[in-house]
Amino acid sequence: MGRRLDWRTIGGAAALLTAAAVLVAAFFLMGHPSAEEISLTDLPDERFGWSYELLKDGEVQPYEPVFGENGYWVSKLKLPEGTDAVRMVRVMAEDMADAELEWFSSLKGIEVFLDGEILYTDFPQTRREQDGFVRPSQEEWERIRKRWDGIVGRVCMSLPADYAGRELAVINYFPEDMENPYPEYPHLNSQETDASFYVANSLKTDVIITVYALLALLIVVMFLLEARSGGGDGKTLLLCLYFLLLFFKTAGGSYSGYYSGLRSYVDVSLLNRIYMVPLYLYLALRLEKRWNVVLGSAVAAWALYEVVRWILAIQGRAGGVADTIGPGSLAVFLAVTAALCAEVWKNRQERHDGKKIVWIYGLAAAAVTVSHLIDRSWAWGGLSTYLRDGIWEAVRAGNFDPAAMLITGIVSAMAVIAVILEFVLHTIRVQQENSVLQERARQTMESYERLVAAEDSVEVLHHEMSHHMTALSGILQSGDTERAVRYMDAVASSFAQLPEGRYSKNMLVNVIAGSCLDRAKAQQIRVEHHLNVPPELKIADEDLSVFLSNMLQNALEACERMGQVKGRYIWVDMHLRGDFLSIECANSAPDESEETKKRPHHGYGIAAMRAIAKKYNSVLVVERTRGEYSVSSDFCLEER
Repeated sequence: MGRRLDWRTIGGAAALLTAAAVLVAAFFLMGHPSAEEISLTDLPDERFGWSYELLKDGEVQPYEPVFGENGYWVSKLKLPEGTDAVRMVRVMAEDMADAELEWFSSLKGIEVFLDGEILYTDFPQTRREQDGFVRPSQEEWERIRKRWDGIVGRVCMSLPADYAGRELAVINYFPEDMENPYPEYPHLNSQETDASFYVANSLKTDVIITVYALLALLIVVMFLLEARSGGGDGKTLLLCLYFLLLFFKTAGGSYSGYYSGLRSYVDVSLLNRIYMVPLYLYLALRLEKRWNVVLGSAVAAWALYEVVRWILAIQGRAGGVADTIGPGSLAVFLAVTAALCAEVWKNRQERHDGKKIVWIYGLAAAAVTVSHLIDRSWAWGGLSTYLRDGIWEAVRAGNFDPAAMLITGIVSAMAVIAVILEFVLHTIRVQQENSVLQERARQTMESYERLVAAEDSVEVLHHEMSHHMTALSGILQSGDTERAVRYMDAVASSFAQLPEGRYSKNMLVNVIAGSCLDRAKAQQIRVEHHLNVPPELKIADEDLSVFLSNMLQNALEACERMGQVKGRYIWVDMHLRGDFLSIECANSAPDESEETKKRPHHGYGIAAMRAIAKKYNSVLVVERTRGEYSVSSDFCLEER
């Protein structure tokens, strides 16, 4: 009957869950800016009171806004072809302390007025007409091109404290060669907005960066610990490489990385393309042989394609943005992920804890998905907006980064859980093996000590035998037969306590064989032994003890699992052949079944025997036929 939970345990668990929930909520809130920022952009479903006038063909005319697709995520104001400028006017209904206007500009010209008073202009030397518009010269447009040099510039301008209720006018000017012109709207924020934004995003990103670094180190530590105990899979280091690349990718794109010396050494555009390669190569190599070569080759080919595409992009020989991945990457992601999920689902039938592992994977995938969607929906103003504009429209426009980021996050979480589970299970297995081996070694040493004590008793009895015979002769000569019978019974009882005949001249072999084979004989198991070894062997006692005790113990347990049936047997042979010690054991065994596979400590003895055989430059040969199980090995005893 299991231990009942008391109020302390329940209270402690509740306190732990509460503390974890509070910390997660606190970090979540700290990762989002608190200062207010208002985007004054007119959208089809959100208007900010702007009225519009167009300058077209030298004439000013009112304009009723029409919205159309411009870019792949925002529906922007659509202007008629040939528009030279657009003037947008609204009354500032907002009231914000330390207010600022901010907008982004590239090849467009911007002017800002408050109650007719000019606050900002990109054309300080250009003559203004009576309609309020300027007519930029070619020299002015050339100066703007040189200023921005094809990049998007960020402009920030302070507003007076009494701006609320006053009329704001923003004029956008477009060069003649601009296709599909659209206006830039200002954002209203405060002087604290930028600091709030940078601090909040830096905190969240720095925590994520730290987690990536710790995961990379944790995986290496687990690999080293497994390697020390005879395990360790070299493919795990690919997962470590994945988290290292993810660390540098995230750090290089963060505010901490941008404003530090790391910026000079990290090319984020290349890392954005290839950081997933080690993860999917690791997953591909974990699959069955018929899949790992195919999918591993596909991952390698895709990685080469992305590197070549990046090189061509930065040299201007290929279209597209240099730091976005292509559609082939998403196909590789889905193929490897599908194969991995299929293997996990298949393996659940082969392990009695498979369903638990599937549940763990499912919960991890759900947790990553929910956290990702919550974070993105917060930034995009709603879950449906993020799914529609952030993922679907991005994929339609050829940008597969958002979808790949979501899938990669889920799969990487499952991969980390797989590595941690394997490490935990391996550690538990090693501890159980050591426990079983230590128990068997203890039993062997106790048997050895009992046999040594018995040998001493034999020597004493042999020494006293002559005295017993002399005393018995004297009693018989006196004619006291009744006393002679009692004396003989007492001596016989002393001899009855002596161990049975020796199995080998080697004391340790004799102890181990006697411990198991005597038990076999007591259970009516036929025993045949040929243990022709000398008293001294060039093999460590602890190695010989572990090997023989596990071999004979496994043979005895196999016979015991057959029940009380006839024909059970154990046959063991040991002999020297030159510099080699040949050991072989065969025994009857039940047919292999699921019950046999699941018995406690199954396979521990074989693993220990195989390790010792390897130590003496040999291999352990294990054969199983119908109704019989055999093991054999040839230890090299010559010192090399």
